[in-house]
Amino acid sequence: MVFWNGIEQTRRGKGWGITPLLILGFLIGKPQATLAFSSGFNLGVEGQVYRDPINPAFFPVVSAGLQFKSSLSADDLIASSTEYEGDLRFRISPAHPSAYAIGFPNLYWGMKEDGPGFPIRFAIGRKFMGWTKIDSLWSLGQIEPIDQWDRFRPFNQGLTGAFATVNTDHFTFHAFGSMVAIPENSPNVVIENQRFVAAHPQSVTTAPQTFNLLGQTSNLAYVLDIPPISTILFRPSLVASIETRKEFPFSAKFVYGYLPLNSFPIALQGYANLGSPGGEVQVTLSPRLVNHSVYNGEVAYRAGDRLRFGMAALIDQPYQDILPANVTYTPLTLSSTWSPWIEYRDPDFEVTLSQIWVNGGLDADQGNIKNDNGPSVFSSRMLYRNASLVSFKKKFLRGTPWEPSVNLKYIHEYSIQGDWIAGDVAFKLAPDLLVYAGGDLISSYLDVSPDRGAEFLADMRAMSRARIGVNYAF
Repeated sequence: MVFWNGIEQTRRGKGWGITPLLILGFLIGKPQATLAFSSGFNLGVEGQVYRDPINPAFFPVVSAGLQFKSSLSADDLIASSTEYEGDLRFRISPAHPSAYAIGFPNLYWGMKEDGPGFPIRFAIGRKFMGWTKIDSLWSLGQIEPIDQWDRFRPFNQGLTGAFATVNTDHFTFHAFGSMVAIPENSPNVVIENQRFVAAHPQSVTTAPQTFNLLGQTSNLAYVLDIPPISTILFRPSLVASIETRKEFPFSAKFVYGYLPLNSFPIALQGYANLGSPGGEVQVTLSPRLVNHSVYNGEVAYRAGDRLRFGMAALIDQPYQDILPANVTYTPLTLSSTWSPWIEYRDPDFEVTLSQIWVNGGLDADQGNIKNDNGPSVFSSRMLYRNASLVSFKKKFLRGTPWEPSVNLKYIHEYSIQGDWIAGDVAFKLAPDLLVYAGGDLISSYLDVSPDRGAEFLADMRAMSRARIGVNYAF
């Protein structure tokens, strides 16, 4: 997979961003008199050190965040009122300025239900709904896009458009519609002088660098062909769900979505440039704009206030795009995902156990420039095939000035015999000053699953890292 923030072709000046939509999203109206406005701003600095083969091995990051949210005034409650919420995050590496990301999980304005007799709620903008449990557990980004600029610490983002919610005595209905599709944030890849440049240490690509032409090894020269920005952004989406009310111990949920893929599969078109030194092979990369239908079903049971367990199933049906005969690409096929899970939560302790099985999703690469016996030319969107997850969060000494906390996660991918251990420790030096340290250890015995896919841990296995940072909230 070529990871997008997006891909940039600095020499030819091609690139794109989401600034126009951010400006549009800020048009969220003025707060009503019945609302109290709360806001926050934070700045952070982090240093990441990767394993030696990675370039850049030292990766400093500066981050800034802005959060604001409306809340009801205690002395002026009404049956329905305006609400709004924003959460914007910006990250950049001072040593590698082309590695940057803008993320905003929420940026919306709407009507809030606060009493009986008004069962319908509306919102417009960018809103995180948590449509599927599988996306929340495994960060697959099937419906809502993932901000995975730091692929080891991704977070979910909302969809952008119009939302409606209807509550009845037994069910809750959600609907979403839009003509705007903002893709996921991913580690930056830069193409400069027709070669890949690693601006971000996690911008791994399995694209070949050489090609056997007429019995001789020839270099591959890459050129990026980006469609018009309007073609990428203005695509229709529709999502609808029905679920039982959360007051019941047993819950069920069904979701249907028709929307663009949040990631971009890549098509390659190559030809020999016999006039260049060494007979260089020119390769044009084109992002494929693919739509898909998603069918999601979930059942869960709440045993008391702290223990929940359930099963989630998701079917992903990509729609085939029409490509020229001389293009190399990975055909996308129907996939099914199953994931049982169990969660225990109290105010100071959380633990989650989950398993995932993924079938289908890919066919063999088509075209002349392909990896016949290895991963897809650009690693597949199937992050896992058969994996187990254990996560643990613990807060210590609540009420003390330091309030230390520990977050741990372990994933084992059986199909490639891969392991990922992630851990972070945080504590406060002052009420608004947070210091944290952590890291990631990754290993993988195989490059790709026997039924293809699951290259995520294999791609990232050389990227074990340590990290330390500080964050100040104003």
